[in-house]
Amino acid sequence: MKIQYFKYFLEICNCKSISKSAKNLYISQQALSSAIKNLENDLGASLFIRNQSGVVLTPYGESFKKHATQIILQMESITKDFEQIRKKEKHVLNIAISFGVISALPDKYIENFKLLHPNIILNITEYQDIPCEEAILNEHEDIGFSIAPIDETSFDSQTILKNKMCILVSTDNPLSQNDEIDFHHLKNEQFLLLNSNFKLRHNFIKKCREAGFEPKIYLETMELILIHNFSRLNKGIGVGVHFIGMDVADVKAIPFNTPDCTWEVCLITKKNRPLTPAIKCFLNYVNNQKYHII
Repeated sequence: MKIQYFKYFLEICNCKSISKSAKNLYISQQALSSAIKNLENDLGASLFIRNQSGVVLTPYGESFKKHATQIILQMESITKDFEQIRKKEKHVLNIAISFGVISALPDKYIENFKLLHPNIILNITEYQDIPCEEAILNEHEDIGFSIAPIDETSFDSQTILKNKMCILVSTDNPLSQNDEIDFHHLKNEQFLLLNSNFKLRHNFIKKCREAGFEPKIYLETMELILIHNFSRLNKGIGVGVHFIGMDVADVKAIPFNTPDCTWEVCLITKKNRPLTPAIKCFLNYVNNQKYHII
């Protein structure tokens, strides 16, 4: 016996009409009539007498109305009690974050969530981009901030923010006179790149190939600070993200003049994995941020 049928029954009692009740409940008359028939079968009694003006309650219906009203009130009370219990329970949300993303998020982005939801404990672990996605895929983490492109066959994703990709050059390098750079001007340069676990590297190499050349790689590393230091020493052309490169001493961060040459942060969850209340809560928080895209 479905509680939903009780609500249907009480709506008909209020409206005294199957058609009006169906309209209020946003279901078809056929579906409503079928639900009431199932309820009557379960109870072993007819609840309504149908006439030209609508429906009237049978004696069984009058009796059931009293009980159904109390049952609905009790169920609503139980639901409220459960909700209060859930609010007091501690939930753990494991978050995987690609290196650099925490610095890119708006000020107090994570802290504000903690203040709004003190019952959810956040465990945050930083990863290189590819291992970040592997941690979500293997369910070692619940939710992640990774870098586009995202495999849409494996993940559900949404873009959180974007920043420009750039080159990092010593202020002694003639290229530092530019305020933006075209890939064709870089054909004969040697580059300082993050290793193959970072999407930035793959995105940059793809753009070079689209421009008709294979980049000459002088250094590959997982340490962005090493790229900054080698760029400062004019050992090569670093490749990074504009908002980070702007703060490096004696190095100029020059964005590419290609509009789609971006470092794009995406929030990801494993496709078809059931979402826990904590995950849903975090997704809702992210979706409500007014500074969703930067």
